[in-house]
Amino acid sequence: MSSAIPAQAPKGTLLRAGTLIVLETTNVLSSRDAQTGQNVSLRVKYDVMVSGRAVIKAGAPGSAQVISAEQRKGMGKEGSLAIRPSVVQAVDGQMIPLTGSSTSSAGTDTKGAAIGLAVVVSPLFLLKKGKDATIPAGYELQGSVASETTIE
Repeated sequence: MSSAIPAQAPKGTLLRAGTLIVLETTNVLSSRDAQTGQNVSLRVKYDVMVSGRAVIKAGAPGSAQVISAEQRKGMGKEGSLAIRPSVVQAVDGQMIPLTGSSTSSAGTDTKGAAIGLAVVVSPLFLLKKGKDATIPAGYELQGSVASETTIE
């Protein structure tokens, strides 16, 4: 006599690799004080739905990594800043790794004006600095789920 064990349905919802997630910055980021490798806060902008279930909720925390940051320099050289989304939190609390292209910003380049003024007026204008690069709070960026993950 064999006793059959009923098969249990798999728990959770499968979040597929490549699923698009729209995020936004939570604070103003500036090349003046950002450091390469630094983590910065993001939040999910819209619910991520799979089979009618929200597996990542709007407002869920996430983070990005600063992949390059250069402060403004003399002779009007502008600053630059680039970030890449790295993780986001699912409804079950697990951190989901993300892939995606970087988002970057550059300050205003005033090099031409600085050199022109230096030639005409004074060499002190070579000390004129460009503007810092900034990414405003609420700036929208996209990431994709890096690998299939089951959300409980």
